[in-house]
Amino acid sequence: MNRAYLDSLPEVRNKYGFQLKDDEKVVFTCKLAVFGTSQGAMLGGDNTVFALTNQRIMANNGRGIWCVSISDEDIASYSLVNKGKFIFKERYALVMLKDLLAYGEDGELTLDGFRFYFSKRNEAAFDAIMQQVMQ
Repeated sequence: MNRAYLDSLPEVRNKYGFQLKDDEKVVFTCKLAVFGTSQGAMLGGDNTVFALTNQRIMANNGRGIWCVSISDEDIASYSLVNKGKFIFKERYALVMLKDLLAYGEDGELTLDGFRFYFSKRNEAAFDAIMQQVMQ
């Protein structure tokens, strides 16, 4: 992972108020259309806010904040998925994790990755950053 690339990006305003570490800066932020597991289970709707920092990926669905560390290299892969046709067409950014993440009231549910549904403009910006990070 190319963390140095994230460190080189300019800081953007933390307009959604994510709690940051002392040496952390937001480099990309937006509202998401939908946020879900890699399998397609919905974790958040259009009220979800998103931030990419120089250390983490964070999504706040209004009920909790989901964080994935980039500095610890928790991410196994990244891809931009474009599948289906017409009304069944789906486009999303897929971030797969190296290890299962437990969630739910008692940690009874697990996921192995996230789907982030961005607007077209935000999708292009996020994809450009992630292509550099994953080199």
